[in-house]
Amino acid sequence: MNTRALLLLGLLLPTLSSAESTWNRFRGPNGTGNAETSSLPATVDAASTLWKAPLGKGWSSPVLWENLVVVTAETAATKRAVIALSATDGKELWRYEVEFVPHKIHNFNSLASSSAFIDAQRIYINWSTGTTIQALALDHSGKLLWENKHVADYIHEHGTGISPIVEDGIMIVRSEFDWQRDGKVYTEDPEEQKWKTCIVGLDAATGKQAWKLDLPNCLNTFSTPVVHTLKNGQKEVICANTGSGVMGIDLKSGKINWQHNPGYSQRSLGSGVLSDEFYFCTFGTGGGVKEVAALDLKSGKPKAVDFDIPKGLPYVPSPIVIGEHMYLLGDGGILRCVEFKTGKVIYEERVEGVQGSSKFFSSPVAADGKIFCGSQQGDLIVIKAGPKFERLAASKLDSPINATPAIANGRLFVRTAESLWCIGSKAPPVP
Repeated sequence: MNTRALLLLGLLLPTLSSAESTWNRFRGPNGTGNAETSSLPATVDAASTLWKAPLGKGWSSPVLWENLVVVTAETAATKRAVIALSATDGKELWRYEVEFVPHKIHNFNSLASSSAFIDAQRIYINWSTGTTIQALALDHSGKLLWENKHVADYIHEHGTGISPIVEDGIMIVRSEFDWQRDGKVYTEDPEEQKWKTCIVGLDAATGKQAWKLDLPNCLNTFSTPVVHTLKNGQKEVICANTGSGVMGIDLKSGKINWQHNPGYSQRSLGSGVLSDEFYFCTFGTGGGVKEVAALDLKSGKPKAVDFDIPKGLPYVPSPIVIGEHMYLLGDGGILRCVEFKTGKVIYEERVEGVQGSSKFFSSPVAADGKIFCGSQQGDLIVIKAGPKFERLAASKLDSPINATPAIANGRLFVRTAESLWCIGSKAPPVP
């Protein structure tokens, strides 16, 4: 083939920016749940199912870097693995399998619920074994680069599920728990009762502790942090839990820059969202009144803003911001579109699956003017983004969807209880 032909071929082939070909953490770029792409189908059928791969049990969400899709899964009674698949055809490329010590978990949880973080150099994992939080890093071929077998202690109420983030060479690992609540002692061991909730910064290249922030014990936390860049260029991670409220923690030193309301009464489970210097998160329990944090961070310090709190705020699903609107998908299936930064309700509508009412643990994600919602009943429901509610489609997949989908390479990757689905148009995405 001559040079001219090669140049012509290059013009005809679709190209994807790095932003379109990566979804490197839980909920994608800085936990926003948003992706820049086009041509995503609303309906799942034979034409839009590019491939489907079987997986073991686990609720970790898929992450992607170029052609690499990474998930974690239970592979035996005392084994689990980091599994890498080809984004092109779903074939397994490799797996890194290890033993673990089983422990107490909630009926809805799994022992592979924390999602990986992936960058150009490494794949990062944190998970629990026995009463310990561990972390490790693999290269893109599945080779172990380092392992920290005891990042922190952990006492289980419902098991773990916080996913790591990595920023500027620091891996953030959280271990937040309570050993006593409402008169019930979760451990009778006096030594364990001395264990402290903490957030740890690890050197991403070696796994060694860079800093450790001890905090008051709190209800078990499951929310994944976001990164906030200050006007001076310094970065902080925003974390939330019951006892310490919302915190801005300096990325390099682990010192608390600011705190908001250290004293929530309910659990931080759904992850917060940061957009245009505005941070929002919810606190809740399986039932009862929900609490929120709505913070203006333009000054570098938190300023609570007036925010209308609608009923039925999400407990497990995380909020998503698209333009001037924020979408709050309640666990029971009510989707509320509200004004971003004020909470004024624009609409409240029930999101129904193929056979009617649905419930949700998975967080919504968005691209191409569409919001994708995965239900516990195994439906992928697509809502049109905007101030008017419109259900575009609902498709039944093979089993419940508790993991949060990923969007990359112009495709949607949905993990169910049984499989990983790759959904997209067989035509290349519009550049």
